[in-house]
Amino acid sequence: MKKNSNTVEEAVVPTTIAVIDIGATFIRMLIAEKRDTKEAYILEKTVQSVPIGRDIIASRRISNATVEQCAQILKSFRKLLDEYGIPLESVTAVATPTLNMADNSAVFLDRLANTSHIAFRLLDPGQIGYYYHLAFRRLGKGKGGSNHDKGEAVVLEIGGLTCSMLCRKEGEIRFVQTYSLGSLRMRQQMEQGDFRPQQLIALADGRTHEIAEQLRNNVDDIKSFKLFLMGREMRFAGARLRPSPNNAVELDPTAGVISVTVDELSALLKQIENSSTEEIVREWRVSYADAELIAPALSIAISAARAVSIKSVYISSLSFCHGLLEEAVDGTLWTNTMRKHVLRVARATGRKYQHDVNHAEQVAKLSLQLFDLLQEEHGCTQRHRLILEVAALLHDIGAFVSANSHHIHTMYLIRNTEFAGLSSEEIELIAVVARYHRKSMPKASHPEYAALSPEDRLVVSKLAAILRVADALDRVHDQSLGKIKFKLSETSLVCIPSRRVATSAEQVALSEKGDLFEVMYGRHCYLYDPE
Repeated sequence: MKKNSNTVEEAVVPTTIAVIDIGATFIRMLIAEKRDTKEAYILEKTVQSVPIGRDIIASRRISNATVEQCAQILKSFRKLLDEYGIPLESVTAVATPTLNMADNSAVFLDRLANTSHIAFRLLDPGQIGYYYHLAFRRLGKGKGGSNHDKGEAVVLEIGGLTCSMLCRKEGEIRFVQTYSLGSLRMRQQMEQGDFRPQQLIALADGRTHEIAEQLRNNVDDIKSFKLFLMGREMRFAGARLRPSPNNAVELDPTAGVISVTVDELSALLKQIENSSTEEIVREWRVSYADAELIAPALSIAISAARAVSIKSVYISSLSFCHGLLEEAVDGTLWTNTMRKHVLRVARATGRKYQHDVNHAEQVAKLSLQLFDLLQEEHGCTQRHRLILEVAALLHDIGAFVSANSHHIHTMYLIRNTEFAGLSSEEIELIAVVARYHRKSMPKASHPEYAALSPEDRLVVSKLAAILRVADALDRVHDQSLGKIKFKLSETSLVCIPSRRVATSAEQVALSEKGDLFEVMYGRHCYLYDPE
């Protein structure tokens, strides 16, 4: 039926989504409404303190009592999700890398999934930095946040067991690092060493030198960058220094970010040092467990700022959970923001190992042409497309170690490259796809291939088949075939160069390296002479 031109289009119905994260000291859930503006409007936030980090420090395992406490919290979260009518497929649930420090982390997450029917994804350290990067984008949407994407910025998240640092320049990720330093660890050192509260800064100074050194090495202008502090204790401190009209316990999310001097933080720390834990619980309206961690977190922040001679810092009301929310609201963030960052790292890595840039770019270009041409057959995702592109850009970096068996060296180098935002499983896929750009096809006897899941083995074979053909078409590394077009038939893949050249080297390479393509896609590869 034809629509009347005067008919008013129906408004997009808002959908409700949720993100849940488990850290060392709390479990948190954000419920938000996704509207047609591609922005998330937070409807409800609930946070429950848990002693996961304390258990890990004490015994390297999460106690049965804590497991049960977390299971009950997830039950209450599940009831809230049901009240909002949020289906499980609209829930993003993650656990931070600190849980990996517990020997029973896998069983712990299995128990929570069994209780709540919510599956949790265990993040890698680099992924935390990426989600802080996404959360940082929200600062431009809040009050006073429009200029924070300009220049150099460092985000320092102070957690219970670790600190995560993200360096950004002009809105792009430059550096991500995680340190074994946190408020819980500081508290433990205080208790074990019988330190007085007044000695916290001195204790922190001995632990933050590595952070300061990394800043000096990775920030272009150490005198003018902005330092943003994140973490629950920092949000408590922000609320005390800049109280909201409703006297909120944590920094008001509508504030986005506030600016405070390091002297203000120091004065606040001194107030805490002169107060009992019971007084902090009463005055700050926080739990006893949270009250014990505010002073250690502040000492880390103050020590890090002073180590690089910063006089003022910013405290953000956001967390990496808001980054999860950004990704859940707008799926294109992964394909656009992630791709841009990962490719920048890949190209920098290629230059570091002195690969042939023009050859790498040509192989990547041809790989993507073939990937897109065969989309209906391989059924791979945009995530797999990025994995192929990175593998193509880096397939020859192993020659930096040795020309002999350079595909094996390539695999090792990629495995040891940090791609903030990618999981260890995704980095392994890149490494293994690049490993099979030459020599043998994948075999069950190869440990790197055998260790993959059946699904990932299939992905490796599909992508490596494409990479081998693309590499063969620039066998002599001179792009002499010009622009190449591809033509598919039922039994063949015809590669058509734009100009006639001596194609013997590429033809031989194609007959050798087209073996996996023929197995996976049922087509023999030919090089067509345009003359």
